[in-house]
Amino acid sequence: MTHANDMPSESAASAVQDDAVAMPEIDLRQLRHHTKNTLQRIIGLIGETSGLHDTPDGERIARELEHRICLSATISNALFGLTNAPASMAERLRLLGGAMVEMMRAADQTIRVGVSVRGACPIHLREAVMRTANELIGNAVKHGMKGRPSGRIAVRLATETAFTTLTIIDNGWGFTGRPREGEGLTLARRFAERHGGSLTLEATDGTAATLELPNWR
Repeated sequence: MTHANDMPSESAASAVQDDAVAMPEIDLRQLRHHTKNTLQRIIGLIGETSGLHDTPDGERIARELEHRICLSATISNALFGLTNAPASMAERLRLLGGAMVEMMRAADQTIRVGVSVRGACPIHLREAVMRTANELIGNAVKHGMKGRPSGRIAVRLATETAFTTLTIIDNGWGFTGRPREGEGLTLARRFAERHGGSLTLEATDGTAATLELPNWR
């Protein structure tokens, strides 16, 4: 039998609820701290490795490893906030676009990325938007820009009354017929379907990929 004195007070119940809300944030902050420390230590180990910096080739490899680790951290941070709390959607898309291009482009390629954001993307759609952008920007560099000396990628995010729309446009090779459905496009379609939205591809002077998501759950 439960007595009145055994029932939690309103303030105690509120404290328990606050703790339940706070725990995921504490867990995420700890993960960020751990990830940052790990990446810094890896870069430190590269710098401390005996003989690695003694030759031009070794020095080049060391610099490239550090650069790739930092790019990977930037991409993870833009997607999931693993080393810092997430910034605005505009800043996250700029960080993601720049790091993805730098990570995937050929050494002699010049690829410019432009980002525009209009409206406030609903919080519950932001992960889907960022993860889709990651796949579509990667596809644009890997396939659209393959073998081209230069190119442009436009990333546009717009939130209207009923829908949020992400459009990735590149001036690469484009496609004829039905585009090949690789893993990147498959993942992007699943992000769209999870939120009751759609993903469409259009052949232009390159490729335009559009993710459209309803704003309401």
